[in-house]
Amino acid sequence: MLLSLGIICLICSGLLAVVNQFTEEPIRIANIEKTNRAVAEVVPEFQDIAKSDVECGGTVYEVYTASKGGEVVGYAIKSSSIGFGGPFTIMVGVETATGAIYGTSVISHSETPGLGAKISAKGGFRQQFAGKHPDSFRLGVKKDGAGDVDAITASTITSRAFTKAVKSAYDVYLQLAAAAEAADSQPADETINQN
Repeated sequence: MLLSLGIICLICSGLLAVVNQFTEEPIRIANIEKTNRAVAEVVPEFQDIAKSDVECGGTVYEVYTASKGGEVVGYAIKSSSIGFGGPFTIMVGVETATGAIYGTSVISHSETPGLGAKISAKGGFRQQFAGKHPDSFRLGVKKDGAGDVDAITASTITSRAFTKAVKSAYDVYLQLAAAAEAADSQPADETINQN
């Protein structure tokens, strides 16, 4: 009995290893394409994109800097949170000209279909963030008395988590904007003429 179970486990392990080898690369490519689509959806029109990792509040975020004509037009920031159905990942775009949220896109989630899964639908819940500036639009759920975000009916936990992910991404943007402003305010090195 022990020998037959050992053989079955070895065969299953071997099959899983073979399947993993064949599917690993297509899954990686699909994830890259999904991320690229999300970036294109949440920032203004751009020509070039550069990826970097930025630490904010002890968490490392993937940041995609979109530029056009050598000028940064927006940032797409990948942010995660835990909703009712488990962890999910979103992309939040911020337009640098105004500092407003340009858009949001859901990369992955495991929320309940028909309820929390509504976060992935275009328009609707996600639309209320587009064009909003956190100075005038409080990033918190109305039901909690903490913000201006209308929660998805029967999905308050998911709505809170989504809003928290958007706020975290915006905090990353504020850090990036402050760093860019500090770099711009540095005086240029003066050339000293020696006679």
